Amino acid sequence: MTVLVNVIDFDKNREQRLRKQLEELHSQEAVLSYYQLQGFLFSIACSPEQIRPSEWFDLIWLSDDPQFDDEKDARDFFRTVVALSEHIADMARQRRFLPFSASYSERWLSELSEWCDGMLIGHQYLEDLWLITLDDLDDQTFIEEVDAALGLASTFYEMASDKQLSFDEELALTDDHLPDAYELFWKVLGTYATIGRIWAENTWEMDSEQLFLALESVPKDELCPCGSGLIFAKCCLH
Repeated sequence: MTVLVNVIDFDKNREQRLRKQLEELHSQEAVLSYYQLQGFLFSIACSPEQIRPSEWFDLIWLSDDPQFDDEKDARDFFRTVVALSEHIADMARQRRFLPFSASYSERWLSELSEWCDGMLIGHQYLEDLWLITLDDLDDQTFIEEVDAALGLASTFYEMASDKQLSFDEELALTDDHLPDAYELFWKVLGTYATIGRIWAENTWEMDSEQLFLALESVPKDELCPCGSGLIFAKCCLH
């Protein structure tokens, strides 16, 4: 479903209305839960390339044919979800990566599990783009911290039903380890949330008009400005 509307602010009233709508729809197995949606939208906000709402909106549905009473309800729901996505992106820029306290508490382990599930759904959707980004950056620390973020997300997702999953090959993640694991999760989410911007700032791709202007005054025997390493006569000139 694609509905084109203007974006609105995400305030407390709209949050409460959205949560009520999602609870009803989720009970019918029609849509992601509220915390799954938040995790999903966090991964979309961290995408190395901007993803338009019209591209990701259908992914939040578990049902092939979501239904609303009328078009107004559908438009209002879409606008509210988009407002939530912008709110989450803004929070990520402020280094608030999770909708919970920075200190671990078991009382919202179930909600954290749902959030991590949504994040993993979003990352899987963007997996090919992430592979390209990490390959371009060629930074082992980035690769390790993204892997850690995904590994911890998987662990917290499954922790709600099984508290004895392996944190790594040698350490069982029990209640005693959860606060440290959560602190590490927050840290590596910081890397996860900034890699897209770093990659974008180091991208030298030109659009067709920029490339035409750049090539216009290049002598045939000089290096091609496209970055291939070949002289112009043997590259973009032909």
